[in-house]
Amino acid sequence: MNPGFFFRQEKGATELFVHTDRPVEWVESSVDVRDNSNRQYLGVTISSKLRAVAFFIIILTLVAFFIRSAQLQIIQGEGLFAISQNNKIREYIIQAHRGAIFDRTGRRLVSNAANFTVYAYPKELPSDPDIRSSILQKLSKNLGMDRATIDEKISEGAAAGSMALLKDHVSRTETLVFTAEFAGISGIEIIPEEIRNYETESAYSLSHVLGYTGRITKEEFNKNRDEYYLNDTIGKDGIELSYESYLRGTYGKKQVEIDALGNQHDTVAELKARDGSDLILTIDFEMQKKAEEVLSAALHSIKKKKGVLIASDPRNGEILAFVSLPAYDNNAFNKRMTREEYQSLANDLDQPLFPRGLRGDYPSGSTIKMIVAAAALSEGVITPTTSVLSRGGIRIGQWNFPDWKAGGHGHTNVIKALAESVNTFFYYIGGGFDQFQGLGIEKLITYFHQFGLGSKTGIDLPNEAYGFVPSPTWKLQTKKEQWYIGDTYHIAIGQGDLLVSPLQVNLYTAYFANGGMNFIPHVVKNIQQAGSMEHAVEIAPRMYKKDILPDSAMQTVREGLRQAVLSGSARRLSLLRVPAAGKTGTAQWQTGKDPHAWFTGWAPFDDPDIVVTVLIEEGEEGSKSAISAAHDFFTWYFDEHVPLTLDKDA
Repeated sequence: MNPGFFFRQEKGATELFVHTDRPVEWVESSVDVRDNSNRQYLGVTISSKLRAVAFFIIILTLVAFFIRSAQLQIIQGEGLFAISQNNKIREYIIQAHRGAIFDRTGRRLVSNAANFTVYAYPKELPSDPDIRSSILQKLSKNLGMDRATIDEKISEGAAAGSMALLKDHVSRTETLVFTAEFAGISGIEIIPEEIRNYETESAYSLSHVLGYTGRITKEEFNKNRDEYYLNDTIGKDGIELSYESYLRGTYGKKQVEIDALGNQHDTVAELKARDGSDLILTIDFEMQKKAEEVLSAALHSIKKKKGVLIASDPRNGEILAFVSLPAYDNNAFNKRMTREEYQSLANDLDQPLFPRGLRGDYPSGSTIKMIVAAAALSEGVITPTTSVLSRGGIRIGQWNFPDWKAGGHGHTNVIKALAESVNTFFYYIGGGFDQFQGLGIEKLITYFHQFGLGSKTGIDLPNEAYGFVPSPTWKLQTKKEQWYIGDTYHIAIGQGDLLVSPLQVNLYTAYFANGGMNFIPHVVKNIQQAGSMEHAVEIAPRMYKKDILPDSAMQTVREGLRQAVLSGSARRLSLLRVPAAGKTGTAQWQTGKDPHAWFTGWAPFDDPDIVVTVLIEEGEEGSKSAISAAHDFFTWYFDEHVPLTLDKDA
């Protein structure tokens, strides 16, 4: 029989009966069904033991919650608050746009291009060692870097309180893949930055002038902590280095709220960046290109590789073309150049990274004779009519000091000596012979210094060579030898230990071209606000030397250099449609090696526009290879080149 329930009502009361197969007890209820407020329902009875267990569990849970709350708020409160703040605010460095560089005609030579860079924020990486290790291992795989390198970079960033650069020059495709792989991972980010783009493909020799930028080294960073950041970009060479403070601009900062996944929200504070200044160079790109072309042709014709061609304006010291060969592509430093590629470039025996025109030291050869002649005229050692008999050289004891022409040049005055580069004449006026009293080494040294030898010209390019002027004191201290008359003879014709840079030769040539003054050479013409020709600051010409010589001595030397073109060693220039003047040189430098070839001169003769200096390493005779390059450049300049400038008066 199924259990059941039924009610029995009697005298206003209801009785509940339970009907089962088992004996039951009758239970009587005295609930009045007419009074709904006192209605009761059937429930389940819970034992006291069960109630005690439940109560204990509730109490235990509350205690555990209280302990954890106290731990978070009191014991770990400060640390967690700091972490919370670090996660909440991220500071970005706003890179200023680096200034562009233009040639004198307004042609853009240097601009900025996009560069995607992977950074890590050490403070935002997970503190859990397993999770952190997993992320860094994933980075190692995606970036193609070993884990130890990544750990080192992150440690360096943490020590400097800065973000850590993990990988530079990430391609756009790699950027998309990386962004997808690391979406939602805080502390890792790809940031678009800028790298330089150099328009040097058709004139790689400009790389020596422009230089390049690169990541700041630890040494550079430690010296410039107030101005630069870890992993910052800085000028490394050329104009990029010497005009770094103008080109760089002023970086800004931005503080941004981020969430736990690294997503950016509101900007809390921002200091705007100020872009760097643009530079207008004195360099004419078309002249640079042509100078490189004619020098390359001259080198190729004699199977040589190394040379220099400098063209300047003697009226203000502006460098119009500055070519050193071989050259290099400075864009290579903005790409993923491997250590092996750099070592290959740096160890190349032809030294393509070396700007010979600026930093090379060479024996001057006969180009120095214009200074020696001017000194002798100024000191009264000779007059314009003084004559020396050249029989092929002079002999002192067992030592012979030859002329370059067998049998000599006959009776020679200073103009003929300059035109034909007669060594015997300069032995006489430099060191003296028999009863003839020459200048002597001390006066020669004085005049060499007057014309800037042994010191920098002051050009606005870094690491310029000093050259070298030897002296008896130097020789005694360095070589432990006395100074002999033969040393003076060698110096007087540009041999021996005397060293000059091609730029120094160009500078003292400009003095004679101008008739008694020259200017400090420079390669930057204007500095202007980014993207605007307004408020340009012009680099004013600065005088280098003036009135070193009396006018009579100056004019005599000028005439000798003019005769070198009309009838002497530079006769090839007589074919130009404008009158020119100049001096060739052949400089011995090492036994068993071909001598260096020089030419330096100017045109037009009476009202010079341009001074050109050519050096060809191991080029044999200056009257052949160097004069060939000079002739071709002068011809193009006066016959084909149309000078352009950004000057308002042009």
